[in-house]
Order: sequence, then C-alpha cells, then structure tokens
Amino acid sequence: MKAKILALLGICALSIGTIAGCGTAQETAAPPSAEEVETEATVGLANPWAEITQEEANEIVPRLFKAPEGAEAQSWMKCESLADSEKGVSPLVQLSFTLDGLELTARAQNGTAEDADISGNYVEWTTGPDEVTLANWGGGNMKGKVCRAVNDDGYVDQITWYDVEIGISYSLSAAAADLDGFDIQAVAEQMYAKENEPFSNMPDDFVQEQSGISSFDTYEDVIAALEPGQGYAYIRLTGDEEDILAVTDLVFEADHSSYTASLYAMRDGAAKQIGTASGNGSAFPLRLADGILYGGDNHTYESYFIASDNGNLIDQAYITDGINSGTSEITGFTRKTNSFDSEDFTGGQKELDRLLSERDAKPIIEFTMVK
Repeated sequence: MKAKILALLGICALSIGTIAGCGTAQETAAPPSAEEVETEATVGLANPWAEITQEEANEIVPRLFKAPEGAEAQSWMKCESLADSEKGVSPLVQLSFTLDGLELTARAQNGTAEDADISGNYVEWTTGPDEVTLANWGGGNMKGKVCRAVNDDGYVDQITWYDVEIGISYSLSAAAADLDGFDIQAVAEQMYAKENEPFSNMPDDFVQEQSGISSFDTYEDVIAALEPGQGYAYIRLTGDEEDILAVTDLVFEADHSSYTASLYAMRDGAAKQIGTASGNGSAFPLRLADGILYGGDNHTYESYFIASDNGNLIDQAYITDGINSGTSEITGFTRKTNSFDSEDFTGGQKELDRLLSERDAKPIIEFTMVK
C-alpha cells in the first residue's frame, strides 16, 4: 500500500546528510523487528538499531516522553551510530506504538542543536510549519511546530519541539490514508512524563523537604506538616475560584506577616504545590488585594495570579530598576490577562515609583502561626 510505504519512509528514515549507519530514506523503511535483526545478522548485514527497554531509554535521554494512555504495540529502540560522545550528543531514541489503530513514531535525542531534524520525514509539506504551544511540556510554555503533507498516497503529520533548557530534540509522526480530524499535538501533550524530569524526586518547597512528604491529599495535610514558627493563610487569587493555601517557613510575630510563601491549590483531588512568591524581609512582606498577590522590594515590583492555561502561579507583572543585578536599567513585563501573553514595560522611574507606592499601600497577608 503506497500510504503504508510513505508512512514508513517518512517516519523512520534519516537524511543522507546525517547518515551514520541508521539507514536512508531510500534504504530503510523502518527499524527492524527482532526477526529481521536475526536475519540480517545471519547474512552479515550490520543493523544500527538495537532494541532497548523503556528504562534504558530513560537513561539515555533525560526528560524523555512516555507512551500515551491507550498505546499498544510499544517498541523502544536506539541508534548508537548517531551519537557523538565528544560533542555530548546521545544516541537517537525511538518509540513506536499504535493508538486507536494508528501507527506513530516518536523520537528524541539529547545534545542536539535547536535546528536539528531528527524526525526522518522527508516529504513536501502541504501545510506548516505552524507554531503551537504544547501543554504540560516546559510548564505549558514549550513551543512546537506542526506540519502536514497530503498527496495521492495519503497523509503524514509531524510535530517537533525542542527543550532549550537541556538541549533535547523531539519529534512525533503519524502516517495514514486519512488523518482528517487527527490532533497530533494532543498526543504529544499526553506523552509528557513528569516522572522523567531530572529533578522530579526533589522537594518542591520547604514543607516537602522537612516532612519528607511529596504528595498531600488536603490542605489540612499540608498544614499538619508545618513546624512551630511557620504559618499558613487562605487566600483567593484571580484565575481560581477556590481558596488557595499559602504556607511560609517564617512568620513575623509583630504583625503575623511573611515575605515568602509557597502556594498550594486543589488540583485533580489533591493539594498541589503551584508556585512560590516572595518579598524581601520584614520591610517588604507579601500583600494581597483584589485577587492579586504582591511581592518584590524597593527595587522590584512583582505581582502574581493564577495562569488560565495550567493553573500554576505566574507573574502578572515583574518590573525592576536593575539595581539588585547591577544594571541600573528599568526592564520588565506586564500581563493584561492571566494567560502567558505579556507586554514589555516601557515606563520609566516615575511609573515604577508609582507602582511601588501603590503596592506598599495594599493589605498585608496575615498568617496563622503554628505553635
């Protein structure tokens, strides 16, 4: 079937320019099965693809994807010949699976350049690349590119994204006679694996660190993990219709304020840590008014609310005069809504002073101290 051939060529081939024994668009239709490996070995042909376990794949590429829920016929493989240890480039890792009867191939490689193409799809794109923002990946801020090829032989869909923090290229591809209505971005978003984060086992805040507990069912469980001198407060923030729990490791006895807090919100039936906010010492405690949380100090204006996209705490505004960093330049951004869209702050010292003065007039958050 021509569409099937197109799928295999598009998803599993590597460009001639990056060939290192893992096949070409002309030579390799797909990573071979175990039977094919044995057959090739018998006739003396070197096969660059090796079957591996999911655990082995996770050791090769940090922050690796996982198969989406409902995936079947999962197969993990690696191509060592595309690695370059001197340049810190890992082997190419590939996951093949079927989802609702559709065959998909995901790839990842660590240490690549941002413009590297690891997908192996060499078709003429009918639409794209269209830029998208992937949920889950990168805290909901990961940029990706979606392409689609349509011809007489069928469809090929592809999404690629790049982790700039570590330097990892990702791709996900699908091919079929008809992909109308198929959302490849949604599949990629489902493949995010929090457990594969490099620091996933580290505590999110002081409560988790001191208690040794990383998961809480209720706000009461979080409060129960606090120690004497620490405190909590229930607050309401724009972007969430329910109470949010703010906990702090230091409460000032004079006014029950604090300059730092870790925030918990009820997400999927559990109390989840969604971010931290900070002021600066007793002179600049955290403040709250009209659903906006205020922090910063005499050189920084910072305000927070809840992001509509992922339910985490984000800055509504962050503006600094640069004194703390030694630049002495006023920079920053503001958000009109609780989305990730932002605008550069273009005001000067007068506008920043006005914001700082307005912030300092907001009510402080009073914490209940644990005795």
